[in-house]
Amino acid sequence: MLKPPKFWKKIGIINFFLLPLSFVYYICFIIYGKIFEEIKINTPVICVGNLVIGGAGKTPLTIKLRELLSKDFKKIFVLTRGYKGKKKGPIIADKNMNYKDVGDESLIHCIFGHTCVSKSKVEGAKLCEKKGANLILLDDGFQSKHICKDLSILVIDPELGLNNRFIFPAGPLRQPFFQAIKKCDAILILDKKIYKNKFNLIKHKNIFFGKKIMKIDKIKNNRVLAFCGIGNNESFFNGLKNLNLKPEKLISFPDHHNYSIIEIKNIIKQAKKRNLSIVCTRKDYVKIPFELKKNIHIVDTELVIEKKEKFYKFLISELKKTSLN
Repeated sequence: MLKPPKFWKKIGIINFFLLPLSFVYYICFIIYGKIFEEIKINTPVICVGNLVIGGAGKTPLTIKLRELLSKDFKKIFVLTRGYKGKKKGPIIADKNMNYKDVGDESLIHCIFGHTCVSKSKVEGAKLCEKKGANLILLDDGFQSKHICKDLSILVIDPELGLNNRFIFPAGPLRQPFFQAIKKCDAILILDKKIYKNKFNLIKHKNIFFGKKIMKIDKIKNNRVLAFCGIGNNESFFNGLKNLNLKPEKLISFPDHHNYSIIEIKNIIKQAKKRNLSIVCTRKDYVKIPFELKKNIHIVDTELVIEKKEKFYKFLISELKKTSLN
């Protein structure tokens, strides 16, 4: 995805010109929902989704769900379409695969466990079942109609917000706000403080809170050149200060950007010229040519759940309901 346009953050003449296209988009969304029926599979499915185009913490939550439920479900599979990957699948991904084949997020999931990449969620789910999955975590797919979701969790990042709350392309929403809230089983809001101060409009019986924590291994020089191409680059850049790093050069790329060797070599050249360390997210790191990785430090993001035990009990309770149906 390209960098979100500035007009998504406000309401102006451009938005109103685009509203007819948003209306067409929404009509197509409704027709799509009426035509296709979700297929029920034998394995329970938890879907992690969001409201806006781009990233909002889906992958960190999916990783956290795998961690929380690993004692209860011995063979958890993450199912992802492998965005921008060339392979249609279904295929069981491996961390040594090329991101150009299976997508960057798939390689991150491989670090933590079984991962299936498939453009067809139905075929992907069937392969997961064939491989012995007893729980499937769907990274993205809240708006899709392919396989039945036993539990749908929306992730909302108040720092990103909903901007002008218009539907794409006049705004960033994938579907109307209140329609999505009604459809989901639970909402995880990242950053309770921002939510309460600026974003306290969501009403749902199952609201949980979490926070993304950035981590980095020991680094000798804390003066850094930082680059990234994720859904919210500003969030990454701002968070570096909490790691006692001093960002002196920031380079922003579009979400899911494929880095060329020339681009990475140029970044290394700029850093050496100013005697800076280089940092990026793991999502960016998996796309860097192997021979150049030694020059770059990874900043990992971990999701911390507030009242984790309560969240865990909610998950188990909901999954038990599906087993009774």
